[in-house]
Amino acid sequence: MQKLQKQHNCIPDEHYVQTLLAMSDLEGELERRTLTYTQWNQSATKMENKGWHPFTFDFESAGPKQIKEIKEVNHVYYDTEFRTEWCRSSSTLVPCFLFARKFSQGAAFRLLSNGVVRRSDASVLLDSPP
Repeated sequence: MQKLQKQHNCIPDEHYVQTLLAMSDLEGELERRTLTYTQWNQSATKMENKGWHPFTFDFESAGPKQIKEIKEVNHVYYDTEFRTEWCRSSSTLVPCFLFARKFSQGAAFRLLSNGVVRRSDASVLLDSPP
């Protein structure tokens, strides 16, 4: 039997803390204008597409142009519901809080060294963990 509706995309680790807060009667404290930016299945061949895994940004793919494109995200389109949700706060359009995931150490070094995200001392990324 053919499915009439696509499956919803839900990334559990990105909802866990929010769910705990809501269950603790703190739902009013949650900000509902956060987007998660993830690129999925960037495999070159069908054989490499065995799972549904996010693309990891590396040194080469985490440049100013790519980050600018991510920062320009101002809405989310729900494919399964055929609707667009814009980032708002009290009915006012606002920039989305954006969480991007899957950056390698090299990507982080480039972003922090070049001030693409914010100026920082990227050398802290070179320290070995204890």
